[in-house]
Amino acid sequence: MNAADNAILPSPAEPDQRTVERAIEWLARLDAGDAGPDERAAYRRWCEEDPRHALAAQRLEHMLARFDGLAAGPAASALEAVAPPRRKRGHSGARRAIAAAVLVAFGAGCWVLMPQARYWSADYRTAAGERRTVELPDHSKLTLNSRSAVNVRYEAGRRRIELLQGEILVDVAHIEHPRERPFAVRTGDGEARALGTRYLVRDDDRGTVVTVLESQVRAQSADGASSRVLAPGQRATISPHAVGPAETLDADLAASWTAGRLVADNMPLADVLDELARYRAGMLRYDRAQLARLRVSGVFALDDPDRVLQTLQAALPIRVEHYSPLLAVVSAAPK
Repeated sequence: MNAADNAILPSPAEPDQRTVERAIEWLARLDAGDAGPDERAAYRRWCEEDPRHALAAQRLEHMLARFDGLAAGPAASALEAVAPPRRKRGHSGARRAIAAAVLVAFGAGCWVLMPQARYWSADYRTAAGERRTVELPDHSKLTLNSRSAVNVRYEAGRRRIELLQGEILVDVAHIEHPRERPFAVRTGDGEARALGTRYLVRDDDRGTVVTVLESQVRAQSADGASSRVLAPGQRATISPHAVGPAETLDADLAASWTAGRLVADNMPLADVLDELARYRAGMLRYDRAQLARLRVSGVFALDDPDRVLQTLQAALPIRVEHYSPLLAVVSAAPK
């Protein structure tokens, strides 16, 4: 074994502001959801291009891993090439380094990263914080919530909306012989077929959530094995193989986002933050278990999520840290 084998490789240089910005861009892009293998491979290549890239990404990955288990593999493995494991920073040191590294200034509203191809190629889509109402050929209307995307498939024998992501309010126009040309919203979990006029469809981590505001809707699983007719004021979750039980709720409150409001009635704080995250460009991170005991009541303006965060911080024992306009972290305030 020669001296070169025992040499301690130098630690990588500190990343500059642009490198940190680029690392935040990459992680926000992957965070937007549905990033494919090509996207993740490109991120790995970027980490491997320069040790400063890997260092900036690793610090951010470690921070985000506290909240959603994001794997730190790509950046960590790239960093191994220039820094031996015993030189890695501990958790507390990493957090201090993260704070120093990501306190950088961005222009307000510089971008919204939703890179998945199906979003960009959708017939209609909305960016973070945007709502949009679209009139369809039969005069039915769709209202798209923030970060939503749909394709419209109108044919001679059917009217179908493909909800690619997000949430929509459907106002189905009355037509002659509706049974000959049924109206349905489809997702990967199944479909919600209108038996009347007005309902919400939301695609999220739980599955496809259908909420009926007026008349009735038939919810059906993708495999056709399970279905349920929902009445006004009822909600059910569709999965590929089942339709969950009907739940009773205040449907008007469920639709309050169409007026730009979030109405919380003893709602878990984490659920409120879930909604704000959909309206905020970039990333909003929090530990659900840490905030589990905190609940919220009130009416909040969805169009200014950062102001809502300030209001919540003033009213609850929480701390809101803004590491950049694109990265905010909510945690329990120290006792």
